[in-house]
Amino acid sequence: MRHVAILGAGPIGLEAALAAVEAGLPFTVYEAASEVAGNVRSWGHVQLFTPWSMNVSERVRRALETAGHPVPSSEDERGGRAYPTGGDLVEQVLEPLAGLDAIAPHIRYGTRVVEVGREGMLKNEEIGTGVRATRRFRLLLRDAAGNESVEYADVVLDCTGTYHNPNALGAGGIRAPGEAGASEYIIRRIPDFEAPLLGGIAPGWGGQRILLVGGGHSAQTAARDLEGLVERVPGTRVTWAIRSPSPTFGAVDDDALPMRHSLVKHAQKLAATDSPFDVRAGRSVDALEASPDGVVVTLRTADGSRETVIVDRIISLTGAVGDARMYRQLQVHECYATSGPMKLASALLASSSVDCLTQESHGADTLKNPEPDFYILGMKSYGRNSSFLLRVGWEQVDEVFSLLGAATPAADGAI
Repeated sequence: MRHVAILGAGPIGLEAALAAVEAGLPFTVYEAASEVAGNVRSWGHVQLFTPWSMNVSERVRRALETAGHPVPSSEDERGGRAYPTGGDLVEQVLEPLAGLDAIAPHIRYGTRVVEVGREGMLKNEEIGTGVRATRRFRLLLRDAAGNESVEYADVVLDCTGTYHNPNALGAGGIRAPGEAGASEYIIRRIPDFEAPLLGGIAPGWGGQRILLVGGGHSAQTAARDLEGLVERVPGTRVTWAIRSPSPTFGAVDDDALPMRHSLVKHAQKLAATDSPFDVRAGRSVDALEASPDGVVVTLRTADGSRETVIVDRIISLTGAVGDARMYRQLQVHECYATSGPMKLASALLASSSVDCLTQESHGADTLKNPEPDFYILGMKSYGRNSSFLLRVGWEQVDEVFSLLGAATPAADGAI
């Protein structure tokens, strides 16, 4: 019976683990963090704009209820929609799921998969001959202490996501001159500006000069939270640099997600002329230089002119993309435009809609790579396309296990 290696113990990795249990296939889940869902925990304070009903699959709901774990309701106590934070998702769903007797013994925490190859083969060998499928995958592992070892698998599911691999801050998507040297001043996730246990503001933010870079939903969330910080702590100054000269903030006509609609509207208000922020639309980061007075940031406008701002902290929310370095010795066909697997990327590029609510799986065949039995699932499978929805990941899991010849109860039908 073939052994399945699942890389990442996040929402899709655990979904795949549960599917493996249902299919009766042996598996191991490798999670780089010391706890389940390390990536999700890093934005645990952030509220999702999708309700509980879109964040728990039927497969997971069924497993948790069978084990006697309460499943979060899709409605709050007033009968409205209930929206979890990342922390809620971890504590109420992912931790109980990872703790199930059928899954817990198979998760290896603090174990990063550094590289994946084929036993005794290089990337350029046995192209299209079928021989590669007869060789096991060779996984180079590194634990939290830096010790390395090798383990083997017959099938590899890469569910590592993208959040741990943020894009560069600089113009053109590459690091700006001085970006590496100024790394101690840069945070590449949505900060938590409040410290409720300390009774006030998280240290290092109140009264500071802050540069926010990015215009997507993560940047919009940070901007909304920064507005609250400006109101609470006089002297806090925010410069918001947005690459687009006329940002739409991803507005969707007749948006069916009220929380997303509200976030976009708030961002549009903050970008208006009476904003408490210094909004610089049509700007990219050209260079950074640490100085005794702070970080001198050079911004470049669309016409090539330059201007500078001096700040104490920088929040870089310019997106993220999956790390492809781990499988450089495998025959993975990657899209030149999105960095996603080629077949799926082609299907996504052919689609006219960018709204995550309209996304659906494009079929099992789009998940195949030239490398047999190697699959990229979840957010990472979408490459630079940001319209991924958890429901798509659940469907991908079903499709992969159908390709493996393992029938599992469908994950469709969120609560």
